[in-house]
Amino acid sequence: MALRFAAWTVVVALGIGSTACSSATSGSGQTTGASSASSNSVTPVLTSPASATFTEGTPGAFTVTATGTPAPAFSETGTLPTGVTLTSTGVLWGTPTQNGVFPVTITASNGIGTPVTQSFTLTVDSAPVITSPAKATFTKGVNGSFTPKATGFPAPTIVESGALPAGVKFTGGKLTGSPTVTGTFPITLTADNGIVIEATQTFTLKVLGFDVSTLKLPAGTRGVAYFAQLAALGGTAPLTWKAKIALPSGLKLSSSGVVSGTVPTTVAAGTYTFKVRVSDSTLPTHQVATATLKVTFS
Repeated sequence: MALRFAAWTVVVALGIGSTACSSATSGSGQTTGASSASSNSVTPVLTSPASATFTEGTPGAFTVTATGTPAPAFSETGTLPTGVTLTSTGVLWGTPTQNGVFPVTITASNGIGTPVTQSFTLTVDSAPVITSPAKATFTKGVNGSFTPKATGFPAPTIVESGALPAGVKFTGGKLTGSPTVTGTFPITLTADNGIVIEATQTFTLKVLGFDVSTLKLPAGTRGVAYFAQLAALGGTAPLTWKAKIALPSGLKLSSSGVVSGTVPTTVAAGTYTFKVRVSDSTLPTHQVATATLKVTFS
């Protein structure tokens, strides 16, 4: 039997500033062995999603990933929320102190080819907080409105639970209407924007009845014409006013609630007290309110 031996020639090339390589050539002309280092390098490709969501005031982390050889390093350009940074290994982390939408550009580079970029959006949500007062006052028979307010991102929606007075409803994010009854009505307001934690507020709506709202009259001077308009809250217009205790000499009260006239100089200077009565046009029974007022003349 004839034996054949393959002749192998090993060639090693070394040079300053060049890459060492080796090859083995068989007698048949085939080349085997290790290839150049550059043939193992791969341009990076970003593989992670182009968005992430954090929550304001809560630690968050997101890992940016990419393929490529050698392993790529990461950087970003743009404005991240305060408290959040991106490491060179691709970890976006921190506790954001502001909410909103933050578009940035992430770059992956490993020295092979052109660095790759990705348009990335970090959204920072924030739990809702109700910021408006926990009470409001309406008047029976008068249209009233109160709009509760809340912060948060996305913008929260506010709903109401509990018994409102007849004539008042919660719609379009606000309390509105003309109450037909008086009293105090405790309800609960809830603000929600999809974040795990909702905000609630124990809210009190107080409905006043038909009342004289003029609490103090302006001072006057004897011998000088005097004028003052009385006012009332609630009720159905028109209103009718009457004096229950006589006014100082020279003054009169009209049915429309105007106090007018001239107190003569012969009347002693001082503070005078009188009582008024006002009725509205509610049917079948008029609402009535009274008040004791004081006026001073010098």
